[in-house]
Amino acid sequence: MDRRQFLQLSSMAALSLYTSPLRGLQTGGSPARQGPAKKVMILGAGISGLAAGLELLQAGHDVTILEAQLRPGGRVYTLRAPFSDGLYAEAGAGRIPITHTLTLDYVKRFKLELDPFFPQSGADVFLWRGQRQVVPHGHDPDLTHLNVNLTTEERAVGFGGLAKKYLGPLQDKARALPAEAWPLPSLAAWGNISLGDYLRQQRASPDAILYLSQGFESDSLLDFVHDSVSHAVPMLWKIRGGNDRLPHAMADALRDNIRYGAVVERIAQTPTNVEVTYTNAGSHHRLLADGMICTLPFTVLRDIEVRPQWSTNKAFAIQNAYLSPVTRAYAQTKTRFWEADGRNGFATVDQPMEVWSPTYNQPGKRGIVMSYTYEDLAREYSSMSEEAQVQRSLDLFEQIHPGMRDNFEGATTWSWLNHPFSKGAFMVTKPGQFRTVVPYLATPEGRIHFAGEHASPWSGWIQGALHSGVRAAREIARGTA
Repeated sequence: MDRRQFLQLSSMAALSLYTSPLRGLQTGGSPARQGPAKKVMILGAGISGLAAGLELLQAGHDVTILEAQLRPGGRVYTLRAPFSDGLYAEAGAGRIPITHTLTLDYVKRFKLELDPFFPQSGADVFLWRGQRQVVPHGHDPDLTHLNVNLTTEERAVGFGGLAKKYLGPLQDKARALPAEAWPLPSLAAWGNISLGDYLRQQRASPDAILYLSQGFESDSLLDFVHDSVSHAVPMLWKIRGGNDRLPHAMADALRDNIRYGAVVERIAQTPTNVEVTYTNAGSHHRLLADGMICTLPFTVLRDIEVRPQWSTNKAFAIQNAYLSPVTRAYAQTKTRFWEADGRNGFATVDQPMEVWSPTYNQPGKRGIVMSYTYEDLAREYSSMSEEAQVQRSLDLFEQIHPGMRDNFEGATTWSWLNHPFSKGAFMVTKPGQFRTVVPYLATPEGRIHFAGEHASPWSGWIQGALHSGVRAAREIARGTA
């Protein structure tokens, strides 16, 4: 069992966890407008902004979406260039859990097709301290022939049993609570300790901590356990043709309402309206509205002038919200040579990263192997030149799939930390922040409402962006703004 299967334990319990609060949020469920139409501006045409726009438009409101980039989708972004033969790979959100019913409802609404994210057959590669094993899909490596520093008890349960050994009781407690209770006040103590400190208290070995945490040792225990439970699924999906087909389909329905290339510089509000100053192609513009939904990552929002200043609690949340740095490196190959030996292209390594082969079910003979790097290692990669990242990644890929350099055709990289309109990939909650940050992520400030993956129970997922967008739109629709 590999680390991705850690998130597939006790799968059906997660489904019941989120079914109830989503019943009123399925697409097409917008309440009828009461009173005059409102003029609403939305900052950001990512998933949350698009969901909010569709909700408000359907209810008959006047909607304008300001998007700094020249495309929709935000951090749901599929790379197609510079790959050949129509190949593609995800730069952003990669997976859709089968339990994410709101996301699947939008996929169905826009008539998109799904494929399994992970290949359902073939062998995985396990690379640990330079030792390589090819293991049947879903199986543990043979620890007797692997240089792994585990305790005797850990060796007895294997890598696949570490999650149950150290986190199983916590997952059971979190699983028993309804999603609407998030951030789970009864488990507040877990929010004051890091995952790494907790595992060390349980006498977990350093290798067990590395395997379980994937670099998120400093993440709060509550955040990590919540994520592992709420996304424990028997199947992860991806959208055929690329995940950004969803935001593009949503944006097509809002084509007359989106202004691309609009970079927000200033936000001001009065008791009766909200005004934004933005630039577009070198020109300055102003937009006035009755209310606003801000979907910008707080890492970006903190650098925008605002009048009057945010409330004390909101200002603290904006300044201290943490988005994980993520990098990805992609290598295109002449052939999918690893498949000739029965390998599926995916790998588990002794670094805070995942290794995928997104082309396993794409047509053609060429292939792509990519790394998905987290936290400190991602920060290190983000500081390197692209050529240095590529060479370091190729060295790793060669160890995983010998012959990689002989088959290599080209590469590219992506860093969300270095992206000016995100400055990070997804929200991660640190110890103590469930008291000081999380309660204020989604709270309105006058006529300004907030949405985004960070302002939801599903941080880091498309589901969170959709849920928060619909929630903020309904706040606007039934409120004074």
